[in-house]
Formats: sequence, structure tokens, C-alpha cells
Amino acid sequence: MDELIAVLKSEIVPATGCTEPVAVALACRTAYEKVGGELTRVVVEADRGVYKNGLECIIPGSCMQGLEAAAALGIVGGNASLGLEVLGDVAHADEERTAALVAAGMVTVSLNRAFEGIHVSAVVETDRGSARCLIERRHDNVVEIEINGVVEPHFQEENGLGRVQWPEDRCFADIVGFVRQVPYEDVGFLLDGVQLNERLAEAGLSSDWGAGVGKTLASLVEKGILADDMVRVAERMTAAAVDARMGGAQLPALSVAGSGSHGIIATLPLVAVAHERNISRDELARALALSCLVTIYVKRQTGRLSAMCGCAVAGGSGASAGVAYLLGGNDEAIAQAVENVAASITGMICDGGNLSCASKSATGAMVGVTAALLAREGIGIPSRTGVVGDSVEETIHNMGLVSNPGMTATNDVVLDVMQKRTGGA
Repeated sequence: MDELIAVLKSEIVPATGCTEPVAVALACRTAYEKVGGELTRVVVEADRGVYKNGLECIIPGSCMQGLEAAAALGIVGGNASLGLEVLGDVAHADEERTAALVAAGMVTVSLNRAFEGIHVSAVVETDRGSARCLIERRHDNVVEIEINGVVEPHFQEENGLGRVQWPEDRCFADIVGFVRQVPYEDVGFLLDGVQLNERLAEAGLSSDWGAGVGKTLASLVEKGILADDMVRVAERMTAAAVDARMGGAQLPALSVAGSGSHGIIATLPLVAVAHERNISRDELARALALSCLVTIYVKRQTGRLSAMCGCAVAGGSGASAGVAYLLGGNDEAIAQAVENVAASITGMICDGGNLSCASKSATGAMVGVTAALLAREGIGIPSRTGVVGDSVEETIHNMGLVSNPGMTATNDVVLDVMQKRTGGA
């Protein structure tokens, strides 16, 4: 039981903005803080996933897009001690200085297709010297810092940040069993954290953030065009929160498995159902733990960053399990809900972190809640149908295979499309 609690606390943290450009900002700011002085040049290399997800998204606290802006803004106004909230305190004046640095061509960010997994290398040169920061495996996992050619051991690596691993002997049934038995005190912290995502949803519903998907869905309900049921509430809350997050709102999200959008989809549909059904805080906390753990479990198979939209597919899988639990589903119904999601949206592409994420997130939330409702009625996709295997574990494994190696070529094509449009290297 303690192992799964450790996983939850390791993988669920606040993050301001899309975590891929945030990882670039964190690497650059960490390097800059080691030398200080007047900036002369910044050179960043990133893996496919970080590069793709940061190429077009809006940087929190600004109206700027792209990894060059993230790198420069991190240096100008970031705070490395805040981790994934490194850009949480940037101001308007920082944006002006950032724009000047980018316009002067002082910041270069390139894709290195040889990098595997999360990998960000940032070299910052100033009139006082140079420093290099290397982030690997997790968005905030600094593994190496080099100052003027000398490598120094880094405390995060020594203290084991990022080393909390999924216990290999735990299967899907163990996750459900854990949630039913864990003391409320060990998972109650999730109720406080989910308020971050609720605030993002409120921002997206009340203001014109991002693509406006959530706000427009709400207006369609008001006009009587869409029904106002738990599926639609989950859909619009989720979309609105992602609208705000991807639109540059300077509000943290409760991230899961390194992604704020994953965390939003894994939590807000459960909040919608809990409000509709007057679910107790105890049961909601357990359902949130289940949803987050299932999301992490799926991500272990599909990859932390992948060609597949992890937000909708992994987050939607988690949401389906959590909602099935809230609706009183037994272990079989909870597993069936996840398999219903797998049969519905496995293979949805990830074409970067951008304003379209709100639409994908709305789909993930809608499918997640609907999958749980179907499972509660005993309806599910039969075993050995498409990606659905003989067990939920096999189904999730198959989802992973579709992602990698199945969609590896897809990822490269998506990158090519995006680079042609942006002129990236």
C-alpha cells in the first residue's frame, strides 16, 4: 500500500503551463542561476516529445508561443526553485524583455531526434561564463549541471527525484483493491489538489482563454442545444480548464504523470459526477486516487511522451475507472470501463501542446464518463476485439504497443508537418 501512495505523491504535483516548454524554461533558468550576468547566447536541444509539445503552445503569463520564448522567459523571470511552477511569477515586463531576446536571435532551440524519452539540454552563456543543465526522464528531473566545463553532482539526482517506480508486482486489481482499503488520510490530499483544476475550469468558463471550447459548450447548454447532464458537465469543465491552461493562464494545474492536461482529464470528470450524485469527500478522494493511478499505469505502457494523445487516452482511461467506482461499480465494471475507452479512442494522435488540446480533452472526458455508464449497465466491448485483450492488463499493454512501436512513424510525420509550418529545424 505504501508503494502506491509513494507513486501518487511522486507523480502528482502542481505545474503552471504546458510541461514541455516549462521543462525547457526550468533547464534554462537552472543553468542561468549558476552563472548569472548579462546573457549572450542560449542553445537548447530537446527530444521529439518536448519539441513537438512546445512548438506551438502559449507560454503561461504571456501571449508568446514556442520553445524559444519559454527558454528566454525562464531566464528572464523564472524561479528554478519552483520546479514545474518555474513560470508562476513572471510579469508583463519579463515578457517584453523575452521578446527582445528572441527577436535578437540570442536563443536557439533545436530538435535532436537521437534523444530518447524526455531529454532537454540547455547551455546558457553570459559575460560571466557558461552553464549547462540536463533534464531527463521527467520534466523536472535535473540529472546534471556543468559550470564552465566542470560537472557538479546534483542534489535532485542524489535524493532520488524521479526514482519512485511503479511496483512491478502490482496489477490492475491491486490498484482497485488499494483504493477500497487505503485510509482516507493518505489520499485526502487529492481533494485540495483538484481545486487547482477547478479554478482553471472556472477561468476557462468565465473568460476567453484558448480556443473557447469549454465556454462555448456551456453556452450551447444554456441555449438548450445540448443537454445538461453529467457527461456534458464533465466535458465542458475539462475543456474549459484545458482552454485556460493552454491559452496562457498563469494558474497551476494538478499534473499527473508529468502533464497538467492528464491531471485535468483524470480529475474533473469525477468532480462533475460527484457533484451530480452528492458523493462524499471520502469516496471522491478514493476515486481520484484510482483515476490517477490508472492514468499512470496506462502511461507506463504508452510512454510518458508519445505519438498518442495521452491526455485523452490515458487520462480518459483513468477517468472511466474513477467514475465507474463513484457509480458503485464492482471490480469487473471498473476494468470494463477502461476497456471501453481503449476500444473507443486508442490511437488518437498527439499533434503537440496547443489550443486543440481542449477539444481532445473534451472528447476524453466524454468518452471516459460514457464508458463508465455503459460498464455499469453491463455493456462492454468483448474480449479479443481489436485492441481489447483477454484481461484489462493485456488491453493496456496492447494500447502501449499501438503507441510504440505502432505510431513511431506517425510521430515523425506530425513533427515534419509542424516544422514545415513553423520553419523549425
